[in-house]
Amino acid sequence: MNVSLRSLLKNLSVSVDYHGPDRDICDIEYDSRKIRSGALFVAIRGAKADGHHFMEQAFAQGAAACLAEESCNCSGLQIRVPDSRKALAELSWAFYLGDRRPHPLLGVTGTNGKTTITHLLYQLAETAGIPSALIGTLGVKTPGYQLEGERTTPESRDLAAYFRNFLQEGSRAVFMEVSSHAIALKRVHGLTFDAAIFTNLTRDHLDFHADMEDYFKTKASLFDNAHSALINIDDPYGKRLAEQVSGKKRTFSLNNAEADFYYKTLRVSLEGVHGILSSASGDIAVDAPLLGRFNAENIAAALSTWTVLYPDTPTHLQHFPFYPVAGRMERIPTRRGTAVIDYAHTPDAMEKALQAVRDLEGLRRLICVFGCGGDRDHGKRAMMGAVAERYADHILLCNDNPRSEDPEKIIAEIRSGISRDASVDICVDRAEAIRRAYALSESGDILMILGKGAENYMEIKGERIPFQDKKIIVGLE
Repeated sequence: MNVSLRSLLKNLSVSVDYHGPDRDICDIEYDSRKIRSGALFVAIRGAKADGHHFMEQAFAQGAAACLAEESCNCSGLQIRVPDSRKALAELSWAFYLGDRRPHPLLGVTGTNGKTTITHLLYQLAETAGIPSALIGTLGVKTPGYQLEGERTTPESRDLAAYFRNFLQEGSRAVFMEVSSHAIALKRVHGLTFDAAIFTNLTRDHLDFHADMEDYFKTKASLFDNAHSALINIDDPYGKRLAEQVSGKKRTFSLNNAEADFYYKTLRVSLEGVHGILSSASGDIAVDAPLLGRFNAENIAAALSTWTVLYPDTPTHLQHFPFYPVAGRMERIPTRRGTAVIDYAHTPDAMEKALQAVRDLEGLRRLICVFGCGGDRDHGKRAMMGAVAERYADHILLCNDNPRSEDPEKIIAEIRSGISRDASVDICVDRAEAIRRAYALSESGDILMILGKGAENYMEIKGERIPFQDKKIIVGLE
């Protein structure tokens, strides 16, 4: 598909400094390594690399033109704009989609719960016979294919290309996770969401955001471009957001009867979540094999959103058989005890996961294996150590995507938040830490392996090495 460069540039809301000839554009790219002859290269600044430094390479590979915030000293057709990220989004929607957009489009934002909620909605759509697509931390999923993802929310160019594929496949709904990075970096600029969900806000990404207020305002801005809002008012930031959002909104809660959706009865056990969710359109019986009260919140979010998006198809919600999401409180029975793998990598998520297990009847001991990611918020490390000490009987500290940092330094920072010595082991090698924890566990114990969830790699010194927590546990059986 070729598009006139001049006609494409007419879709920009930013000012354009361009006085050259027209060209046919066959594609749009922000990664110079993917340029093919006739493509438009858009130079954006990333966390590790600046596209402006690769414009000459893009021209060498056949780029028809380069669009950037700064010009380069190289031959080739150059276009100047004040904001290349905004331009990338607007050009991508126009090039790949024209006037079309996926409908309905649902965005989920918040610190925790995004992956589970989008997957629960996808499960509901499958049961209702509605072809749909899912985008998030675990990748891209449709009835026709599944791709691993590099980030929670792809760049705008990639989103637009995915959306085009979804429309061609016949998808009638898109459920996507929207990270604060994606909002701040304009990956979803120009999109209007039919509905947006706010889950919660707890400490995370303070290596990127100035403070919690900046983090909140970034998340809240998603709701400026949403027709409907679904908000968790059990969360303090959610309650604040509900007060400031104008227009159509619905609230959900575990037990607050002022919410539009809340549990009249709720029981959480090792077998899952059981209760009655109250709504204006009638009570919904919930019986799902998901662990923890926070998963009761996730179910409430999914069901409330479904009734907003599809008010005429509520009948199949009764006793809907939700199934666990990979790497999200995923139970793995073993010969010795029960292993639970979860993505919890913030103090709040970790506390909720550990408390959910601590409260289970018949628990003998809780053994916890975890680490913290490198090149991220240092301040949460000691906090996570303190959380582990509060709930776990035995702790094993290990690697978790150290990236460019020294793993032993990361572990030392976690260890500084733990006051007791006898119940803490340090084993940098994560696989060995899991094996040790498995050997320690006995019948009645629960082994919590936190931080990586369903990730299938370990990121060390810029290299992604194949690694998966679940494979280690299953291999011990």
